[in-house]
Amino acid sequence: MTHINQILISTLFCSSLFIADANALNNQDAFSSVIGGMMESDNELKNTINLAGKQRMLTQRMSKAALLVSLGIESKKYREKLNSFAELYNKTLKGLKSGDAELKLSATDNSDVLKEIDIVEKHWSPFYEQIKEIAAKGVKAKSAIDYIINNNEVLLASSDDLVTAFEKSNTSMDYLTKFRLRVVNIAGRQRMLTQKMTKEKLLVSELKKSEYADKLKKSIALFDTSLTALIHGDAEKGISKPTDAVLIKAYAKVEKGWTKLKPLYSKKSLDNEELQVIVNENPKLLKDMNNAVNLAESALEY
Repeated sequence: MTHINQILISTLFCSSLFIADANALNNQDAFSSVIGGMMESDNELKNTINLAGKQRMLTQRMSKAALLVSLGIESKKYREKLNSFAELYNKTLKGLKSGDAELKLSATDNSDVLKEIDIVEKHWSPFYEQIKEIAAKGVKAKSAIDYIINNNEVLLASSDDLVTAFEKSNTSMDYLTKFRLRVVNIAGRQRMLTQKMTKEKLLVSELKKSEYADKLKKSIALFDTSLTALIHGDAEKGISKPTDAVLIKAYAKVEKGWTKLKPLYSKKSLDNEELQVIVNENPKLLKDMNNAVNLAESALEY
């Protein structure tokens, strides 16, 4: 073999290796791009379910605030909060449908989701008007307060159906993604229950509406069993025991607050001091639970 031929063969061999390496890199980049896109889609859906789940909580938070206004408990403060809660619910509902860059929501084109949004909008429109009435007139808005008492759970149910529709909207999810979405949904429901229990306690203890006693009992039990599942895992509910140290710590903080409040929610009647404890501590429990939901959404390891 001549020297020139050796050079040509060597050059061709090196070129082949370069092309092979380039193809491998291109394939790796393509694979990374696909994985990155899937992760981005999963994260977007987790954020969507988190915010849709937060809507459930807001229906009960508005209802609780309306009751506090009607009872003359920090009326000015809660009238102002009613406006802010209502505006947040309204903004998020629009974002879930049409997208909202600030909330990191994309417009949806899923027919089942859009159907549920239409139902929520139907219930939200009159509810929104009554909330604004209470915020403007306070205790004098008696008919509006009655409307909220009688209709808040209809809005809650339709808001919950919307969460379920979003959870089912991605049929290509793997098991791990479905599991994470389920955890975000259940943890998010806990936020709602913190407000629902307080609303029901006010109705039973202060407004003497005994028909809500059984609902309160069920809400307490659901919060209690769900928190136990989130902390310790529950195979039947499809929830594994968390391993992320920060998330475990967050759940422990919720459990500490719940240990303080559970006996008061369960107590048949409250004195003024005990009622004030619920009013003061309930927002802290909500804040701690909301932190846990956000961690469950973003934790790299559950």
